[in-house]
Order: sequence, then structure tokens, then C-alpha cells
Amino acid sequence: MTGHQAVDELGEELDRLYELPPNEFTAARDEAAKRLRADGRRELAAEVKRLRKPALPVWLANRLAHERELDLKRLLKAGEALGSSQAAGSAEEFAEARREEQHALERLAAAARELAAREGAGAPAVERAVLTLRAASLTAEGRELLGRGRLTEELEPPGFDALSGLPPARPAKRKKPQPKKDDRGERRQAAEAARERVKELRAKERERAKEAREAARDADRAEAEAAKLRATADEAAASVATAAEARAAAEAELRALE
Repeated sequence: MTGHQAVDELGEELDRLYELPPNEFTAARDEAAKRLRADGRRELAAEVKRLRKPALPVWLANRLAHERELDLKRLLKAGEALGSSQAAGSAEEFAEARREEQHALERLAAAARELAAREGAGAPAVERAVLTLRAASLTAEGRELLGRGRLTEELEPPGFDALSGLPPARPAKRKKPQPKKDDRGERRQAAEAARERVKELRAKERERAKEAREAARDADRAEAEAAKLRATADEAAASVATAAEARAAAEAELRALE
């Protein structure tokens, strides 16, 4: 088997394993490694055996890569655009990329909550999954792995000011020299305005994150209440069936006596 074939086959195993629910991963991985060893492919079997079970947030991110391809592509495109606009110093392009990123993350977060509910997971796993999605979209390597649904660990966005909504200023054209005193004063004013802008945007981001957590908690409570109501309805239906059986028996007894 050539090196290229081995890589392709490992990729196929990765795709199959990372699509499984977390509680099925370890057994499926060990079975795959055993099968490969039996086929004489010991190196590939060792590679598969070394795969670690992904944490739930990582599994959520990988599943979204397969189930929400359009939203994921939108996020990856926005992440790449954020880096380009950061380097070019374009405030307009940066703002547009941030809007696209936020919209994609909101849709992916909603889908992540649905997936997490199926696995019995709560809001913390969803929040970490969204952080991992965002972080992966901001680097070339992260975009490659996320695009193929092959993340292996949780990620955190890099801590640079651009993520707060403030791209670096585009280099200004040279103007006539002005007195140093005035220049220092203008720079101080501009720096103060920039600091205030960063402060406002960070506060807004924290507020949005808080709202997202509260919404997730509300959704969890609503799901729990719905489960209780479904159980009550099932009990009522069972009571109806019991009553119907009793009535039918009584009617049969009456007919026998008449």
C-alpha cells in the first residue's frame, strides 16, 4: 500500500469514527484497530488505536461540519476575511466579516443546542463548542480541520484586539509636519477614543454571551417541562386504556347475564 493510499484510508476511518456519538467512539475505534491488524495493516491500526475520544464540544463542532455545511462555510469564509481585513487595516471589510461571523455562529449555536439535547448535554458544552468553532475559523489549519469535521481538541480564539471589533488603522498618507505638542495631543485623543470603543464592544460581547447562556438555560428548562408534560400525557393515555378495558369487561358481563 502506498503512503497516499494509507493516508486516504486513515481519513476514511477518521470520518467514520468522528461521526459516531461520543459514547460509541471508543468501542468503534478499538474494533477498527483490531480489524486493521487482522488484515496485516499494523501501522494503520496503530494510528487508529492512538485516536482519542473527542470531548463533547469537539464532537458537536465536528457534527455541525457535516450537518450544517452552508452555515459552516459561511463561518469559515468570515474567519478568513477577518484575518485579511485585519492585515489590510480595512475597517469596513472587518465590520462586514464580523457581521457574517456573528450570523453564522448564531445559526450554528442553535443547531448545537439541538444536537446537545439529543445527547443529554447542557449549555456549557454548547458554549465551548461555539468557542471552538470560532477559534478554528480564524486560522488556516483550524479551517482545514473543521471543514473536514476532524477537530481533535477544544480551541479558544486568539486574544487580539481585532476580535473586539477594532481593526488596526490603515497607514495614513504623510502630511505636512505639525508641532509636536499638537501631534501628541491628537494621538492621545485618538488613543482614548479607540480605548473607549474597545471597552464598549467588549462589554457588548459579554452581554451577548450572557444572553446566549440565559437563552440556552431557558431552552433546557422548557425541554424538561415538555418531558414532564409528555409523561403526564402518557399516564393519562394509559388510564384511558385501563378504563376502556374495564368498561368492555363490564359490558361483556352484562351481556352474559341478560
